[in-house]
Amino acid sequence: MKHHIVAIGQLPPPLNGFSFATRDMIALLSEANDVTVRNIAPPSSRLLKHPIRLVRTLAACLQLFRDRKQEGRICYLGCDGGLGMIYVSLIVLAARLLGYRTHLHHHSFSYIDRPQLLMRCALMFGGRELRHIFLCDIMRDRFTETYEHRARCNIASNAAFVAPMEASDAPVDHTHLVIGMLSNLTREKGLDTFLALARQARAEGAEIKALLAGPADPTERAAIDAAVAELGGMLDYRGPLYGDAKASFYREIDVFIFPTTYTNEAQPLVIFEAKAAGNAVISFDRGCIRRQLDEYDLLIPAGGEFVPTALAWLSALSPEPARGPRRTAIRQAYRARHAKARASVSVLFDRDD
Repeated sequence: MKHHIVAIGQLPPPLNGFSFATRDMIALLSEANDVTVRNIAPPSSRLLKHPIRLVRTLAACLQLFRDRKQEGRICYLGCDGGLGMIYVSLIVLAARLLGYRTHLHHHSFSYIDRPQLLMRCALMFGGRELRHIFLCDIMRDRFTETYEHRARCNIASNAAFVAPMEASDAPVDHTHLVIGMLSNLTREKGLDTFLALARQARAEGAEIKALLAGPADPTERAAIDAAVAELGGMLDYRGPLYGDAKASFYREIDVFIFPTTYTNEAQPLVIFEAKAAGNAVISFDRGCIRRQLDEYDLLIPAGGEFVPTALAWLSALSPEPARGPRRTAIRQAYRARHAKARASVSVLFDRDD
């Protein structure tokens, strides 16, 4: 069934997992539906952040009003966290008053780990016509427990937005195990832990090379430069990477390292990107990450000792001769996951229970 969807959310810029996922979800929905898009992303200016967001939110509500007579109308809304929930709640209320079936797409655990009044307001404003899109069953169950709210929901994994990657004929390092991290490089995302892991690997004489990529603020860049100077050729910082350069990064590494402690962490796209390329993953257990990993990966409990645990696991992971079969198996498993996730998106609005 074809729907008329008013899709509202944060689109790039800013460049982050939330905006990318919202953009890609809208692209998928547009393949089989009539979609009108309203961007409510904040501007770069902190001074004008909330005035402009309010204007964009009111424009989105006006779009809902204009399209109120469309057949099969649906409001798709990417759910913000923090004070952004004020704007989400306003849109949910407007959609309900105009008779829309609203689907709230969750991308953060911040209001799931700690209940927030603004989310309770959104649930009250949405009433029975409010549906939820969760990234995994952990998110669904924790949300239900936190708000004592039996949500009408679907599960749609972010794997739908990360295409499988083909094998590469590029040469690989046959003497070292190559670990890598790609993210917005901050302490919360695990930069300090990754650098500590590289230093400890060097101290223990492990045959490991470390690649690092992503944007970094001046403070973080100073820490990276100091580590590169200290570790020499063992650590290579590539800076921000996009497109083919990012794909080459994933093909060059064996194990993706993601020691995130980020409060909003839900289901990081970078982990799916790593799996699509055939990489094993080591990560802290946060959000939906447990459901992203499998038998080829290492999940470390939140608050656990990341560096010694990861290094012990890496030391037992020989780069050869198992590298090729391991990468192939990981890619094949991810290809099946991607197909399943896309199928779940294609029927997302067909249920009316």
